[in-house]
Amino acid sequence: MGYTMSTDISQAKRKAVEEAMKILLSFKREVIGVGTGSTVDMFIDLMSSFSHLFIESYFVCASVYTCRRLSENGFNVLDISNVDAIDAYVDGADEVDPELNMIKGGGGALTLEKIIASAAKIKIYVVDYTKLVKNLGEKHPIPIEVIPHALSIVYRKLKEMGLNPSIRSSREGKYGFVVADTGGIIIDIYPKTRIDPQSLNIKLKSLPGVIETGIFTKDLVDIVIVGYQDIVTISRKFISDY
Repeated sequence: MGYTMSTDISQAKRKAVEEAMKILLSFKREVIGVGTGSTVDMFIDLMSSFSHLFIESYFVCASVYTCRRLSENGFNVLDISNVDAIDAYVDGADEVDPELNMIKGGGGALTLEKIIASAAKIKIYVVDYTKLVKNLGEKHPIPIEVIPHALSIVYRKLKEMGLNPSIRSSREGKYGFVVADTGGIIIDIYPKTRIDPQSLNIKLKSLPGVIETGIFTKDLVDIVIVGYQDIVTISRKFISDY
């Protein structure tokens, strides 16, 4: 019907975000975790239209940018260091495989995203259909956050492992490497062969100097909402005792 790809994807994402809002409202939402990225931006815009439903909610966020956006829209924001339990977490993803393993961290916030997801009782991810892949790494690199002092050592080890590492550089603003809000430098890896998400995540985390990886294994996922131009599909794991 004459839609450009960008319009098509935006429409698909919006449908998924609207469905995520309905699902979030069905759960307890005293403390809500929020990730970062374009999907989260869209979700915050939608929440702002229903702000009266979140008057008693508090938010923890995976990036300074997201915290600022929430504050500017009148939501209550907590420092994550003061929170030990999170009712629900909402975020996007860069890739999702058929088993619901994911790549996240395209925005460089992978460490806090994983910390918040691990603490959340319900983990909800919102994507458009272009994020679906057969195997992780098909369309996006896998990000790794590394302690700056270990950058060269970790880079060499990743190269020896055949993972084709590339230190992420800033595209605009500050010249140099991308530094996460948590202080680490981001290395993107480009595996040439099919990966086992669980196994690779363990191997990467075992390297001294690696803070976190952008591999989100299926145990960090409860609900995945996929938007298409005309429909939305929802994949759920069994959720009990909530």
